[in-house]
Amino acid sequence: GSPRELLTLSLYIPPRAVVPKPNSDDPLDYYYRPVTGTIYRSRLQCAVDLLGPAKLGSLLEVGTGSGILLPELSRHTDRLVAIDIHPKLAEVRAFLEKEGVEATVVQGSLFEMPFEDGEFDGLLCASVLEHLTDLDGALKEFARVVRPGGSVILGFPVRNIVTDTFFRLAHFNPRDIHPSSHRDIVAAVKRCAGLELISSVALPSLLPLDLSLYEVCGCRRR
Repeated sequence: GSPRELLTLSLYIPPRAVVPKPNSDDPLDYYYRPVTGTIYRSRLQCAVDLLGPAKLGSLLEVGTGSGILLPELSRHTDRLVAIDIHPKLAEVRAFLEKEGVEATVVQGSLFEMPFEDGEFDGLLCASVLEHLTDLDGALKEFARVVRPGGSVILGFPVRNIVTDTFFRLAHFNPRDIHPSSHRDIVAAVKRCAGLELISSVALPSLLPLDLSLYEVCGCRRR
């Protein structure tokens, strides 16, 4: 098949036993359960696919969490960097070392990242923006650290009765944990002077966006 087809078939998720859980609220376990696993893995697959088949010189993952996606991302770039604010990044580094993955893992805020302007060829951020209220500030900083023409891939849940019910069943108030909806995020992307929205994919793809579970946007750095 084509490189894109091969990419679609080859998403690597490490065994649960080796991946650290940064906090009790992290959704790590959902990747390994029968029903939610399909949904959670599909959204990562979609984000990786939107990076494209070509290997990037440098790639930043913003909000890496447990680091579950880093082994896969390392296959798509010559230089992989990840940033998160949580205090257990030493465990993520140890997990990556066991997996044989070379990546620089940095602790810091996504609103003020310790990187140069245009330092990266691509940026991926999955399931982070919905937790924020200052979307404009976050996206401006994302655009700053990516070179003109580079890719910015953003993934986030769709707000609807299905996803609200899921989070309530998991004992979360959906508005408390996700103050920004998918529509808020897309509107902020369209406002961002440094980003151009190129594509949007809904998961599952057979449903209209507002009835789906997750959205992944592919953007280009202007």
